[in-house]
Amino acid sequence: MEINSPVLFSPFVIDGIRENVTPAQILGGVSAYPAESTSAEELPPMVDETPDVDPAPARLDSRKVEKYLTAVLKSEHQVPMAFAGPYTRGKIAGALIDCIWKLGHFRIGDLSLDIKWNWNNLQVGNMAGFYRSVEAVGDMLDALNIQLTDYSCHRSEDNCSLEVAADIRHTADEEDLIEQPFTTQNPHMGAAGISNSFQPDESSWIIYIPFDSSPYRLGGSLLAQTQGINPPTAPQVDDADYFIDCYEVVRELVEDGIVLAGASVGEGGLLPALKGMANARTGAVLDLSDLRRAQPDTDIVSLLFAEVPGVVIQIRDIDFDYIDAELLLQDVAFYPLGHPAANGGAVRVRSSAKTGIQNILESLVQRQGGEGED
Repeated sequence: MEINSPVLFSPFVIDGIRENVTPAQILGGVSAYPAESTSAEELPPMVDETPDVDPAPARLDSRKVEKYLTAVLKSEHQVPMAFAGPYTRGKIAGALIDCIWKLGHFRIGDLSLDIKWNWNNLQVGNMAGFYRSVEAVGDMLDALNIQLTDYSCHRSEDNCSLEVAADIRHTADEEDLIEQPFTTQNPHMGAAGISNSFQPDESSWIIYIPFDSSPYRLGGSLLAQTQGINPPTAPQVDDADYFIDCYEVVRELVEDGIVLAGASVGEGGLLPALKGMANARTGAVLDLSDLRRAQPDTDIVSLLFAEVPGVVIQIRDIDFDYIDAELLLQDVAFYPLGHPAANGGAVRVRSSAKTGIQNILESLVQRQGGEGED
């Protein structure tokens, strides 16, 4: 563990209220190797305030979906200070989901995390955001029963960033590892994984599985960043039991060879994940009607770009009934979106809803170089 910043051990005063514990104490509670304690009284307090958000809902035009997609694909996400906690939860979920595609034999309880903060503490709101980020790490890892293997905090002269990496958990107490829930004996993870690119089987199915039932909100999203807006709410990834259920069932499908191709849904949202699966020959023709009916109060732009963590998988048509039964058995919500298409890598998305607010959305996104792997 690399401890090179006193901010971890400093007391925090946010919006005039002194927090009860330091960042080091929070992280020590979920770390395999807690740092040695240091008295917070020896360090000056970090005094900051929570950034404001725009109370008015963001207004985005569904006719500009292609423009929004282009902007999102070209941008790098900065930590949204007003939503540092939800953003951190999304980063943790994304790091765990990225492992789901790896070959090998493991479960979610076999994983551990390394987290690195690169933080600029000069701007108002940044240190409040840092503390909320640390809080989110403590809360989420405790709920998932996952440990930190390593963490560090570095001062940055530029923007703030958060790096989260997941790998097989290593422990000196092998019996302790085996007795924990959602773990396997002798877990191992391969370097390679299944394809993240649509396979040219036009009878196969493309299925979307969100790993949380959180509302689709754009606060803290990459789309909000690119459009210069600050929506009032963000997705809240706070149902650890449901996340584990989703993870375990998808991981089993991957290990059993049911999944032809798969991609993580995280930063950017659903549409960038779908676009990333397209390649020079194969795109997709998709319909979001089922998802739209399940989220009747959510506009189509939010469904496409809200950063609710999840996966998109491609399965054979012959396996659809099996997948349907397995996901229903686990009480996991899923949405069949459609099929791959030999259309030169275009991703065509339609959505109809009974509300009449928008009868049909049709967005043809032409292939951009570099997405997906054959």
